Amino acid sequence: MRRFTRRSGKRTRGQSLVEFALALPIFLLVVFGLIDLGRAVYVNNSLAEAARDGARYGSVQARAWNDSRRTDVETWILDRLDAVPAPTATVECETANAGLGCTVEDILTVTVTSDVEMITPIIGQILGPLSLEGRSQAIVQN
Repeated sequence: MRRFTRRSGKRTRGQSLVEFALALPIFLLVVFGLIDLGRAVYVNNSLAEAARDGARYGSVQARAWNDSRRTDVETWILDRLDAVPAPTATVECETANAGLGCTVEDILTVTVTSDVEMITPIIGQILGPLSLEGRSQAIVQN
Protein backbone atom coordinates (compact mmCIF):
# COMPACT_ATOMS: atom_id res chain seq x y z
CA MET A 1 0.00 0.00 0.00
CA ARG A 2 1.00 3.41 -0.82
CA ARG A 3 0.51 6.34 1.44
CA PHE A 4 -0.09 9.72 0.03
CA THR A 5 1.56 12.56 1.84
CA ARG A 6 0.61 16.16 1.48
CA ARG A 7 2.92 19.01 1.21
CA SER A 8 1.54 21.46 3.66
CA GLY A 9 3.93 24.32 2.98
CA LYS A 10 2.37 25.68 -0.20
CA ARG A 11 -1.24 25.22 0.86
CA THR A 12 -0.94 26.98 4.20
CA ARG A 13 0.62 30.02 2.61
CA GLY A 14 -2.38 30.45 0.36
CA GLN A 15 -4.76 29.82 3.22
CA SER A 16 -3.11 32.49 5.37
CA LEU A 17 -3.38 34.99 2.53
CA VAL A 18 -7.10 34.32 2.12
CA GLU A 19 -7.72 34.63 5.87
CA PHE A 20 -5.79 37.91 5.95
CA ALA A 21 -7.78 39.26 2.99
CA LEU A 22 -11.04 38.40 4.75
CA ALA A 23 -10.05 39.83 8.15
CA LEU A 24 -8.33 43.06 7.00
CA PRO A 25 -11.47 45.02 5.92
CA ILE A 26 -13.25 44.22 9.19
CA PHE A 27 -10.18 45.24 11.20
CA LEU A 28 -9.84 48.52 9.29
CA LEU A 29 -13.54 49.27 9.72
CA VAL A 30 -13.20 48.84 13.49
CA VAL A 31 -10.03 50.99 13.65
CA PHE A 32 -11.44 53.86 11.61
CA GLY A 33 -14.77 53.58 13.46
CA LEU A 34 -12.87 54.14 16.71
CA ILE A 35 -11.10 57.13 15.16
CA ASP A 36 -14.49 58.58 14.16
CA LEU A 37 -15.85 57.99 17.64
CA GLY A 38 -12.80 59.71 19.16
CA ARG A 39 -13.26 62.72 16.88
CA ALA A 40 -16.94 63.00 17.82
CA VAL A 41 -16.12 62.84 21.54
CA TYR A 42 -13.39 65.49 21.10
CA VAL A 43 -15.75 67.84 19.25
CA ASN A 44 -18.51 67.29 21.82
CA ASN A 45 -16.13 68.10 24.69
CA SER A 46 -14.80 71.16 22.85
CA LEU A 47 -18.33 72.47 22.30
CA ALA A 48 -19.30 71.94 25.94
CA GLU A 49 -16.15 73.69 27.18
CA ALA A 50 -16.61 76.59 24.75
CA ALA A 51 -20.22 77.03 25.89
CA ARG A 52 -19.16 77.09 29.57
CA ASP A 53 -16.31 79.53 28.92
CA GLY A 54 -18.53 81.74 26.74
CA ALA A 55 -21.29 81.87 29.34
CA ARG A 56 -18.78 82.86 32.02
CA TYR A 57 -17.11 85.39 29.72
CA GLY A 58 -20.45 86.92 28.74
CA SER A 59 -21.83 87.06 32.26
CA VAL A 60 -19.09 89.19 33.81
CA GLN A 61 -18.30 92.85 33.19
CA ALA A 62 -21.61 93.50 31.35
CA ARG A 63 -20.38 91.90 28.13
CA ALA A 64 -23.87 90.64 27.24
CA TRP A 65 -25.74 93.90 27.84
CA ASN A 66 -26.79 94.57 24.22
CA ASP A 67 -26.78 92.89 20.80
CA SER A 68 -23.37 94.17 19.67
CA ARG A 69 -21.76 92.95 22.88
CA ARG A 70 -23.44 89.56 22.49
CA THR A 71 -21.94 89.41 18.99
CA ASP A 72 -18.53 90.07 20.57
CA VAL A 73 -19.11 87.13 22.92
CA GLU A 74 -20.05 84.89 19.97
CA THR A 75 -16.87 85.93 18.14
CA TRP A 76 -14.80 85.29 21.27
CA ILE A 77 -16.26 81.76 21.51
CA LEU A 78 -15.71 80.94 17.83
CA ASP A 79 -12.08 82.10 17.99
CA ARG A 80 -11.41 79.30 20.50
CA LEU A 81 -12.83 76.51 18.32
CA ASP A 82 -10.12 76.13 15.69
CA ALA A 83 -10.23 72.31 15.54
CA VAL A 84 -14.04 72.06 15.41
CA PRO A 85 -15.59 71.88 11.92
CA ALA A 86 -17.87 74.86 11.13
CA PRO A 87 -19.02 75.83 14.62
CA THR A 88 -21.86 78.26 15.26
CA ALA A 89 -22.46 80.14 18.51
CA THR A 90 -25.63 81.76 19.79
CA VAL A 91 -25.82 83.99 22.86
CA GLU A 92 -29.26 84.76 24.29
CA CYS A 93 -30.40 86.53 27.42
CA GLU A 94 -33.52 85.57 29.36
CA THR A 95 -34.46 88.89 30.87
CA ALA A 96 -37.34 89.98 33.06
CA ASN A 97 -37.06 93.58 31.80
CA ALA A 98 -37.95 93.66 28.11
CA GLY A 99 -36.15 96.43 26.27
CA LEU A 100 -33.42 96.99 28.84
CA GLY A 101 -31.16 94.27 27.52
CA CYS A 102 -29.33 91.88 29.77
CA THR A 103 -29.05 93.19 33.32
CA VAL A 104 -27.82 91.85 36.66
CA GLU A 105 -29.43 88.55 37.74
CA ASP A 106 -30.66 87.74 34.22
CA ILE A 107 -29.76 84.36 32.73
CA LEU A 108 -27.34 84.25 29.82
CA THR A 109 -27.62 81.13 27.62
CA VAL A 110 -24.81 80.15 25.25
CA THR A 111 -25.35 77.45 22.61
CA VAL A 112 -22.53 76.18 20.41
CA THR A 113 -23.25 73.68 17.61
CA SER A 114 -21.32 71.81 14.93
CA ASP A 115 -21.94 69.02 12.41
CA VAL A 116 -19.27 66.30 12.32
CA GLU A 117 -18.84 64.22 9.15
CA MET A 118 -17.64 60.65 9.61
CA ILE A 119 -14.48 59.75 7.69
CA THR A 120 -15.25 56.03 7.55
CA PRO A 121 -17.34 55.51 4.39
CA ILE A 122 -19.67 52.78 5.65
CA ILE A 123 -20.29 54.42 9.03
CA GLY A 124 -20.71 57.82 7.36
CA GLN A 125 -23.37 56.45 5.03
CA ILE A 126 -25.27 54.77 7.86
CA LEU A 127 -25.13 57.60 10.43
CA GLY A 128 -24.71 60.67 8.26
CA PRO A 129 -23.32 63.83 9.87
CA LEU A 130 -23.62 64.05 13.65
CA SER A 131 -25.15 67.27 14.97
CA LEU A 132 -23.44 68.04 18.27
CA GLU A 133 -24.33 70.82 20.69
CA GLY A 134 -22.92 72.37 23.82
CA ARG A 135 -25.14 74.56 25.99
CA SER A 136 -24.46 76.49 29.16
CA GLN A 137 -26.20 79.09 31.29
CA ALA A 138 -24.81 81.70 33.65
CA ILE A 139 -26.29 84.45 35.78
CA VAL A 140 -25.18 87.91 34.66
CA GLN A 141 -22.88 89.37 37.30
CA ASN A 142 -22.54 93.03 36.28
